[in-house]
Amino acid sequence: MEIMIKSITGKITKDIVQKGSSKKFPERLNRRAIFLLMALSDVLTFDDLKRICEPPSLKLHKLKGSMKEFWSITIEKPWCIIFRYEKGEFHDVEIGDYHD
Repeated sequence: MEIMIKSITGKITKDIVQKGSSKKFPERLNRRAIFLLMALSDVLTFDDLKRICEPPSLKLHKLKGSMKEFWSITIEKPWCIIFRYEKGEFHDVEIGDYHD
């Protein structure tokens, strides 16, 4: 089964995907964010994503509370990519500062 990004939300994420940068996101983190978005679109299994995100700095983890349907990958604190994973697809992929 092929995993792919099905939906992207948020201005920052859309700007980075379409333009390679966003005025609302630190320029020095663009390459890392793009790499992680490419990883989401290219992995074949969720286990592949786990292997890519093994470095402790990426902190792939399931969120809790009202965000319990989402996973998070740290770009660099406080910035991360959150997403829902369903049936081999990534949904509602968004870059943001979720540690306020």
